[in-house]
Amino acid sequence: MKDNVSTQFEDEIRSFWILSFLNLVFAAITMAYGIMFIVTRLQEMAQAGFPSALPVIMVLIGFAAAVTGIRWIVSSVEIFSSIGELKSTYEGKKGEMSREETTGFIIRMVNQYRTNKALIQSMILVCTFGGLCFFALGIMNSIEFISPGLTSGTVSLNYLLIPSALLSLGIAMVSLACSYFLKKYTVVWDRRLSEISLSENLLEKTLEQGSP
Repeated sequence: MKDNVSTQFEDEIRSFWILSFLNLVFAAITMAYGIMFIVTRLQEMAQAGFPSALPVIMVLIGFAAAVTGIRWIVSSVEIFSSIGELKSTYEGKKGEMSREETTGFIIRMVNQYRTNKALIQSMILVCTFGGLCFFALGIMNSIEFISPGLTSGTVSLNYLLIPSALLSLGIAMVSLACSYFLKKYTVVWDRRLSEISLSENLLEKTLEQGSP
């Protein structure tokens, strides 16, 4: 029974940590693309002599993307740091703890979820969306790997796209799997929070009945 509890907790905290890390990665990518978009459009505007309002709108979109990425990094890094510290502490004591100590770690993680519940739900959505984007990118690279020759009628293989396709598909699979398992674990954590709330209410009623 103890091993089952420990194994489940390890899966939960590992998925939680990966989710936090992937959100940092996606936020950094969003920020980088936003900055690159701003620089590219400003260069185009300078060369074209500010021909229309469209480039200005594109710059504003890039600025919004960069700001969103920065804000999401700030939001995610706190959870990443706290869950990383909890994960490191648990792994340092793994195999030497009683069930009561393991339960203490579970309660600490549930408290993390209770404190940041809305943010964690958003992180799951971001991870799912990011996984779908990388999946699409991996498929596109896979298709471009085999490109038919329009003039010669032959098939050319672009081997340089293989690492990019495999990396994109790998990130996509990890992101989608992590989102799926975290979504399942949130149901478990909500049930634990409900049980904790019932226990707290029962204790409060007991104390009230015992008071003079």
